[in-house]
Amino acid sequence: MLRILLILRTSLILASLISLLLISGQNSEARPIISGISANEINIDSNFAGQKILLFGAKGDVGDIVIVVRGPKKSYIVNKKAQIFGVWHNRKRMKFDEVYSYYSLFSTNPELSDQELFKRLEIGKENIVVKSPNSKNKGDEINFKLHLINKLSDKNLYLTNSDKINFLDETLFKVMIDFPKNISQGEYLVEIYLIDESSLIAYQSIPIYVNQTGFSAEVNKMAHDHALVYALMAILLAVLAGYIANFIFAKLFK
Repeated sequence: MLRILLILRTSLILASLISLLLISGQNSEARPIISGISANEINIDSNFAGQKILLFGAKGDVGDIVIVVRGPKKSYIVNKKAQIFGVWHNRKRMKFDEVYSYYSLFSTNPELSDQELFKRLEIGKENIVVKSPNSKNKGDEINFKLHLINKLSDKNLYLTNSDKINFLDETLFKVMIDFPKNISQGEYLVEIYLIDESSLIAYQSIPIYVNQTGFSAEVNKMAHDHALVYALMAILLAVLAGYIANFIFAKLFK
């Protein structure tokens, strides 16, 4: 059954690619980029181990394709530790707001790098806008930003050229987007750019929705909607667990 579903899914994707080729050939002037994805929803449960989504498309004009995937924005606190008398302590910390929780970059031309355009579009790790609301030292802010991006990269949440864009011919292209198991729920945005000689020729965006399902989703919803009740239940469970542990310990070593 699973094999049949995979065959049907592959056939559907191939049919979509052929349709894109026909459309791009007929309307290349009106639609410089036409693209789609194999799925626009990811459901996370306790067994979620990551998911790959195929992006496919066709370009009807000259230029390089750049694809950026951005996750929902979150707040992060970055700590830097220092060793004092042989013991590690959190020496400095900095909070960053409105940071992409996921960032992935693909390009048909790795050498393509227009500083002004890429900075404006936040293309490339070095161009991602990450600011701390309470920072008074620009040098510290830059160092903490690099530390944060490196930590997210180590968790496979920030990726650049993780997989190349493959062209089936001069027009059709495809790329596999890898979402690791530790992604956050929320709306992700797949952005497709067509760039030629430092000029943005065309742009398209496709949303992907990441949802949490199952028991963990109900727990998170309760923690968000009924924070006081959730806190009281957590305290009650902790006290009950401690009482049971003490009771068992007393019985065993009486």
